[in-house]
Amino acid sequence: MSGAEVLVSVIVPVLNGEARLQATLDSVLAQRHRALELIVVDDGSTDATPALLADLAAADPRVRTLRQPNRGVSAARNRGLDAAHGEWILFLDADDLLIDPLLLTALVRAGGDDADIVGFASTDDPAAIGRAGPDGDRRLQAALAEAVDVVLDHRQIATMIAAETANAVWDKAYRRSLIDAGGTRFLEGVRMGEDLLFNLECVSRAEAVRTVPIRGHFYRRGGTASATGRYLPDKFTDLTIVGKRLADWAQSTGSSELVAAVDFIRAKNVFSCVRDLHRPDCDVPREQRLARAREYRIEVPSVRMDGLGPGRRMLGSAYNLLGYRSLFRLTGLVGGRR
Repeated sequence: MSGAEVLVSVIVPVLNGEARLQATLDSVLAQRHRALELIVVDDGSTDATPALLADLAAADPRVRTLRQPNRGVSAARNRGLDAAHGEWILFLDADDLLIDPLLLTALVRAGGDDADIVGFASTDDPAAIGRAGPDGDRRLQAALAEAVDVVLDHRQIATMIAAETANAVWDKAYRRSLIDAGGTRFLEGVRMGEDLLFNLECVSRAEAVRTVPIRGHFYRRGGTASATGRYLPDKFTDLTIVGKRLADWAQSTGSSELVAAVDFIRAKNVFSCVRDLHRPDCDVPREQRLARAREYRIEVPSVRMDGLGPGRRMLGSAYNLLGYRSLFRLTGLVGGRR
């Protein structure tokens, strides 16, 4: 099968996305690689999204629409995975864009017959939209010539976890056979951290990971799929569920560096949740916030240091020294009041 014939599945979950969905889907359909299926999972929209999707599906046979009651982004992505036929899988949020028409062509060519995951660049700079460059073979060949294989041993994965560079699924193409072989799906019922779990499951089984230097994705900050920027009552619960799964996974590898990296990121999450108790929109009664901080702090007693860089070792040491009262006071001083 030639590269041009390799089917790519792009999965887009959407909930009430009428304002920006058209531009998002147009950016996929404008790809030079024509062998694609655009799977849009409507997660219970109550606006004009269903009508928009019906029109698009009628106009382009590559558009497939699925509808379900509102169950969350993870459930919508899983529904898309169950329906996908492509050799390669990409995930795109309903308000983001593919900004280089050569992206899918480059990913298929770079992936070849051996790569399981192909990464590419993302940006949140609106100035990048429409600035991909000439839509020609010379630029494609230049990007492919600079594609590199990535060695993901335990140390490298630990660095990615601690640096929070393994959290996104929208800057990678995944070979569907890799996902299906492990029965990998997104953890449903949580709104934070599920992408990292998905990535770690895939990376731990991937035999070849490659990156291609093409800026192909625009991430819209504060978009409809974002769970940041406001107080979330279930944030600590979600992060605790994900954190325990991460800790179990790290322990199963036998790598002290992975264990330390997971400790570090869980401690950062505790700091974030305690800081959120100072937010103006926090609905926890003020007289209960210190007790809530204690509950959060107990969840991650300490951070182990194996393999952490100097800056993270310093932060980990500070966390280990701080009790919940000091942590609560500190977070109130360094940015909780937003």
